[in-house]
Amino acid sequence: MDDFTSPKRVLAARGLRPRKRLGQNFLVDTRFAARIAAQLPDEAFVVEIGGGTGALTEALAQRARAVDVLEVDRGLASVLRQRFAHLAVRVRIVETDALEDDLGARLASAARPRVVCGNLPYSITTPLLERIIATADLWECAIIMVQREYARRMRARPGTADYSSLSIFVQHFCQVEHLFDAGASGFYPAPAVASSVIKLTPRPHVDEGLADPALFAWLVRAAFAQRRKTLLNSVGAQPGAPSHAVLSEAMRRSGAPEGVRGERLAHDDFVMLANALQAQGFRAPAR
Repeated sequence: MDDFTSPKRVLAARGLRPRKRLGQNFLVDTRFAARIAAQLPDEAFVVEIGGGTGALTEALAQRARAVDVLEVDRGLASVLRQRFAHLAVRVRIVETDALEDDLGARLASAARPRVVCGNLPYSITTPLLERIIATADLWECAIIMVQREYARRMRARPGTADYSSLSIFVQHFCQVEHLFDAGASGFYPAPAVASSVIKLTPRPHVDEGLADPALFAWLVRAAFAQRRKTLLNSVGAQPGAPSHAVLSEAMRRSGAPEGVRGERLAHDDFVMLANALQAQGFRAPAR
């Protein structure tokens, strides 16, 4: 039987190599995998994004009732099918691009509880995260491994260097919990940066009190488009922005100081500002 504990040996035996284009850094330290799996609700259905050589899949399969593994690399999908052939009923290897897979339909087809897991490639973390959060009403939690700097941005607070539109976006939809950090030595090949494991839990009634969610999303992006500028100037410089007079009046109504920068406003401040803009008849420009 193959020894799958060493990704380096598994790949070499099959003439495979890590593909930098796909951001492939394979989990080696099984302690990290066990700590992630320990966060699963009992009898959960799990969608794992990027199975690699199966270190995390192995830990998930020991706790979950079923695991769908989304793997875009044909060679790795073959490795995973071989490794989990004895668990084929519960561990399904799906050769697909997670950026194109219908994650919502996949989750909806299974009974609760449902979980999304994965070591997200650094180069496509944001589009993957957006797809995961877009289905937040269909899962109980998402447990993801991301670059440590990215994790800091996800949970940053107003006025800090890491605070950004990403912080507001993620925190609008989810509670963000930092579980643990993972050093580069826990992966093959070792990445140039360290990672963090983050647990997301959906917030109920996320758009309650928000007059226009699309306008809120546009406003947050616009506020950080030129973060060194004041919010008035950064938002006002965006295509389709409201007039200076309309934006100034909305800021006055919402209580935002005219000279403030976007990085100083909390989530609820943006909600009030978006509602004030909507009340004046402004709508988000078409993307």
